[in-house]
Amino acid sequence: MTWEQYAEHLEENLQELHRRLHQGAYRARPSRRVYIPKADGRQRPLGIASLEDKGVQRAVGEVLNAIYEPDFLGFSYGFRPGRSQH
Repeated sequence: MTWEQYAEHLEENLQELHRRLHQGAYRARPSRRVYIPKADGRQRPLGIASLEDKGVQRAVGEVLNAIYEPDFLGFSYGFRPGRSQH
């Protein structure tokens, strides 16, 4: 399913996704495996998440950032929003 197809019935799709998440019925789909050629002739595997999985991952990340960001010290960088190791 493409973003355009999902957006045609966006409100209904999001309500259904919300219902499945709250009922514990949501199951992540397996990632699509694509192989990218490397310069030396080998191929590197790349996993592509489904459209709904990307949305769920983003929402979970936002919630976890809101919960744990206040606990980090000012000199902690890692993968924090608006910060880098440089």
